[in-house]
Amino acid sequence: MHHNFHYCFVKRGAKMIHNRFKCFLLYYFIYCLLIISIGVFLGAIVNKNLFKPEPLSLDHDFMFLVLSHNLRNFIMYLLAFIVSPILQLLDFGGSAFQITIGFRTLGTQEALNRLIPHGLLEFPNMLLYQGISQYMLFTLIFTRSIKMTLDVMKKMIPFYLLSLIILIIAAILEGYI
Repeated sequence: MHHNFHYCFVKRGAKMIHNRFKCFLLYYFIYCLLIISIGVFLGAIVNKNLFKPEPLSLDHDFMFLVLSHNLRNFIMYLLAFIVSPILQLLDFGGSAFQITIGFRTLGTQEALNRLIPHGLLEFPNMLLYQGISQYMLFTLIFTRSIKMTLDVMKKMIPFYLLSLIILIIAAILEGYI
């Protein structure tokens, strides 16, 4: 009897976690679409003559500049998950704005040349580590437990490591290609 009760409780707990995660994914999808839409909208209405494209700098120093910026960003999301929605609004919304301005000032072909291949890794990776950060906040709000939030964070270590590796590869691609 005790075994059945435990199994039912664990099964119910797992279902609750699954439902919480599904709810988070729906929220996160809508949140990201809203942020991207705001960035694109603002990038589309601002006077493009206010922006001047910089020549592309591909070298060792540029790669380390990009890598250090991206690492600071990554660490900020890891440690400051409590303010991650605000960080992501500025960071991801700002990226959508800059990309939109790039398309308007450089033209489609040049903008795509500057985005690909690193952007194909960098932007989904940003969604991943920013999403993990927001999920930590979501977990903290839902459970009201720092211990449970830290337990979930420990379970996310493989995803953090994967994201870090992708971040490094994207910086190398952006610096040299």
